Amino acid sequence: MILDAWQTIWACVGLSLLILVVDGVLAGRAGPSKTDLVRQKKRDDRMVGLGKGVGNE
Repeated sequence: MILDAWQTIWACVGLSLLILVVDGVLAGRAGPSKTDLVRQKKRDDRMVGLGKGVGNE
């Protein structure tokens, strides 16, 4: 299959968009889960309430 110039350009644009979508999906799945973040914030709040917050250990 031989592509002309416009078909090549559209193929590159389509491939670039596909890569951006896959990158966005993978970036959304990376890092700590929201549950872990909430759990850590609650723990930090309790520690501050006990006077053991950052810088008070």
